[in-house]
Amino acid sequence: MPDAATATAVRSDDAIETGVSNSTYDLVVLLQQALEDCERYQHFARDARADGDEDLASFFDELALNDHSVAARARRLLAARL
Repeated sequence: MPDAATATAVRSDDAIETGVSNSTYDLVVLLQQALEDCERYQHFARDARADGDEDLASFFDELALNDHSVAARARRLLAARL
């Protein structure tokens, strides 16, 4: 069992090696979040359409499209770094 000093070191940003740079890791997280948001916005658009609110559905579609573009760019940037 690690002592308090070791446990603190393991939790610090400098103590854990992931094998990838922080910026590459950040891209991975951003990609995941953009894809999840895209799916979420598509669900919201379906809900709005089911409620007959095409204006709101269109807004959610626009958000989904924006996140899809962000995810595509993140994939390209990530591929170049792996």
